[in-house]
Amino acid sequence: MDAFLTSHKRAVLAKIETSIGIDAKPTAAENAILVADMEINPLIADEAIRAKSLQHFAANESVLAGMHAEITFALECAASGEVAKPPAWAPLIRACGCRQESLPQNAGTIFKPYSQQGETISIHAYMDKTRHVITACRGSFSINFEAQEFPRFIFQFRGKYTNPQSKEFPSTNTTSFIQPEMPSGKTLTIFRLGQQSIGAQQFRFDINNSFPYSARLNEESIAIVGREPNGQMTIRDPGVANNNIFQIAENSTKQELQIKLGQTDGHKIELLFPQAQVKPPKYEEADGIQNLEIPLVFLPVRGDDEFSITVS
Repeated sequence: MDAFLTSHKRAVLAKIETSIGIDAKPTAAENAILVADMEINPLIADEAIRAKSLQHFAANESVLAGMHAEITFALECAASGEVAKPPAWAPLIRACGCRQESLPQNAGTIFKPYSQQGETISIHAYMDKTRHVITACRGSFSINFEAQEFPRFIFQFRGKYTNPQSKEFPSTNTTSFIQPEMPSGKTLTIFRLGQQSIGAQQFRFDINNSFPYSARLNEESIAIVGREPNGQMTIRDPGVANNNIFQIAENSTKQELQIKLGQTDGHKIELLFPQAQVKPPKYEEADGIQNLEIPLVFLPVRGDDEFSITVS
């Protein structure tokens, strides 16, 4: 019988690196990530062409250069179940240019953007019995809240290529990834723009990092070189008499946007954007109700404070 690999067997292990580019050797027992929709581009490279003059027609041979890898996956946006315990996805967001801090009296964990070169992670991605090791990973992420769906992260990482190996599929422990709260009238306790509470159909936040692979004569690196956080929300149209979103966009007004999901300690996630700027909205219809689709840009106040994510 022909040998083959099954497409449903996927696993991701990730761990913060002590030294950039040195495999942190994540384990299935302690560093497994509960992912969905994993996609990997295992070998991205340029070609160095050997240009030779020949007496006959022929293709020129080449050598691969600048080899690196990319991986994307989704995971549920949930807290840890314990107030003082950081969420299981903390290493991932730290490798996306965010600092992790504990709140006073161990009241929770807060993540904020950071403009310095921060931490990197090693990722072991399994496609059945094929293991891809990607080191020196940095990346970007987005968060999506949708009515009647669990909130999700989408992560994208880029790192150094390692030749794949044949390994047994790991028995992973993902019990630290708890079930997230489903956004509803009971659990989404705050959705506020400025002083106005609004009825939301959808919200997306994208940190929008720029993290190119860079090759020089004597080194290669993946660095976060820029960040332009943006997003979008779809809300029930309040009417211009109640809340003139068009006027807010016209005046380039900057307002605080706050979203808080969860009521029980250990299950709360709060997104705070001190200066959210509304861009020109568009009309949309859903279930016979008129909505507004609103692009958003999240601006700093003093710097490295465009947003915070608090888990408590």
